[in-house]
Amino acid sequence: MKESPPMCRKFLRPAGLLALALALLWGGVPFDAPARASSGPPVDNGQDAYIKNEVNLKLLNAADLDAVAQQFNLQLIEQFGKRPIFRMRVMDGTDAQAKAAALAADTTRVQFAEPNFTSGAPEGSGVSWSVGVSWSVGVSWSVGGEAQYGSQWAQNILRLAEAHKVTKGAGVIVAVLDTGVDRRHPALAGRLLRGHDFVDDDDDPSEEFPPGATTVEEARHLGPYGHGTHVAGLVALAAPEAKIMPLRVLDSQGVGNNWVLLEALRYALDPDGDPSTDDGAHVINMSLASVHKSGILRQIIGEACGDKGIESEDPTPVAPPAHPAVVAVAAGNQSSTLSMYPAAENAKGEISVGASSQSDALSAFSERGWPTVMAPGEGIVSSVPGGGTGTWAGTSMASPLVAGEAALVRASSPGLSPEDVVKRIHDTGVRPQPQQLIDRRVDAAAAVVPFANGTSSPVDATPDFVRQHYLDFLNRAPDASGLDFWSKGINDCGADAACVQVRRVNTSAAFFLSIEFQNTGYFVYRMYKTAFGNLAGKPVPVRYEDFMPDTQKIGEGVVVGQAGWEQKIEANQKAFALDFVTRQSLNGQNFGGAFPAGTGAGEIVGKMFTNAGVKPTDAERQSLLDELAPNPDSATLRADVLKKIAEHPSLVSQEKNRAFVLAQYFGYLRRNPDGGPDTDFTGYNFWLSKLEQFGGDFQKAEMVRAFIESDEYRARFGHF
Repeated sequence: MKESPPMCRKFLRPAGLLALALALLWGGVPFDAPARASSGPPVDNGQDAYIKNEVNLKLLNAADLDAVAQQFNLQLIEQFGKRPIFRMRVMDGTDAQAKAAALAADTTRVQFAEPNFTSGAPEGSGVSWSVGVSWSVGVSWSVGGEAQYGSQWAQNILRLAEAHKVTKGAGVIVAVLDTGVDRRHPALAGRLLRGHDFVDDDDDPSEEFPPGATTVEEARHLGPYGHGTHVAGLVALAAPEAKIMPLRVLDSQGVGNNWVLLEALRYALDPDGDPSTDDGAHVINMSLASVHKSGILRQIIGEACGDKGIESEDPTPVAPPAHPAVVAVAAGNQSSTLSMYPAAENAKGEISVGASSQSDALSAFSERGWPTVMAPGEGIVSSVPGGGTGTWAGTSMASPLVAGEAALVRASSPGLSPEDVVKRIHDTGVRPQPQQLIDRRVDAAAAVVPFANGTSSPVDATPDFVRQHYLDFLNRAPDASGLDFWSKGINDCGADAACVQVRRVNTSAAFFLSIEFQNTGYFVYRMYKTAFGNLAGKPVPVRYEDFMPDTQKIGEGVVVGQAGWEQKIEANQKAFALDFVTRQSLNGQNFGGAFPAGTGAGEIVGKMFTNAGVKPTDAERQSLLDELAPNPDSATLRADVLKKIAEHPSLVSQEKNRAFVLAQYFGYLRRNPDGGPDTDFTGYNFWLSKLEQFGGDFQKAEMVRAFIESDEYRARFGHF
């Protein structure tokens, strides 16, 4: 978890230089650089809230901004990319709803004008947590939580085990717009991609304690803390091989606003801003709701889904995303037929989700009548911050299960449009008897099993094989040039099967040997080795559930070959090292426990070298002692010394083969070497001895080939 900053961006985002330049270009448009704090408390209109003194504005022509701003006494806060959509401050004290109504009447220049309405987690606003939507802490992941999570009624009624024989969602990206995630939760290990926090405007989409809370126990009674982690865990339950893009759009009290949703949707479709990079989400989940319809938000959702009808309503259309996304949205918990938004925007490719019970009845709290489908939403077990499980209820729990099913459908039939995916999910759903006010309850197996006939594994296709390696080893979607380069190397073999096999092996191994992985994953391995030595009774220093989030953290924003990558990765490594020596870990590997306050510089340096298995020269040892001696308790000095020893050439060389073998398990099989089906390190030791027998030559050892051709690896993708 990250601590809340003193002044978090609850509603505002700092404008970039582009917005400032545009304001100057338009000559005299008042421009208000957004502060880090909100512009004031939300205004309650009796049903829902909106941000005081703010309107979201879509013009028919961006050139009219100057005149409109002056006439209506508005000040520019920021622009939505390069489009004629603007967030404006009301400068004359007029209520935002009244100002929006006046603007909307100017139909020759204004397409939409709306207060910046807020939205929230349905389980955190409008319905008491004590009546049907409360969550309770379950058990630690390490003492039964995983079994509780993986064998619950929702999984059985959706027939996920049967669906997973066809596909587990590999290659699909699901964006989760919510309160953030616990990025170190074991349920999410290896499943998270880089994300963004649109509340604080940074790259750390972690959950935050609500005001007044200092522990998980306190936090869960003060707000929807853990909502995003719970939702993300349900996506992972339904589609365990899909990647999750966490986007924080709701603050620690579960409140967001329409402008932030617009920003997050744009990011979800194209995180790096380069349309040539296939890094956008295939599915988007929004477990949030508002009573207010938004023309602007509807238009952006329609574009995200590829709804041609909605796109045709835009007088200033933009190029469609690389691949339109299915958008799953929680219908809300008002126990009524009241339309809740954005679920009721009715874009083609959007699916609104109500909640059902174990008896296949519509949940009492769920919206009814208008949602597309319903899914399990009562007594749902999933991940919660702190490494355990929790039980929650609400349409917010139903929606990510449907988003996960959409990921399965997209993985098993990539050619389907979002509209086709939604139709398939609906049409293959069960019709509960007696008839309910939402007539279909989803059935994942029915949606994907028919696709299995005559279908090959997706990793048999070269582009998918290469793309999966980017996701598995570098924790990111491939850049266009990298995807083309590695795909071409394999495709140049033509029909020569032996050539293809060799080049697939070489391509696969190249990801471990790459500069990017060596400076992220292998760096993490060496940091654990230096700090703690090997795990008790095991020949490796780090577990999968710790390795994956740490590797991802260091790799954030890094693409080797792009401008500034060296500086970025160095900065990330330093930041990680500082966090590493100060954080409290759930697995007991705490640097502060291994090196408590008061430990002398000589003992710290000596123990680190011993753990690393490196014998330093006298000069190397003395240099580190001189650095640490002024204040051995300094986190900054400890982090720097740890990093330097972890980068020692002897350590890099001597651990390479061990790390290479461990990376086979982490990257290909997504598990620890002694995790099921294995119960010990026999397999790991076998491949290490083979690799060392052939002097580290993975080709002669046939190690990489064995892993990528194994039934266990191929079963991740649906081994038909």
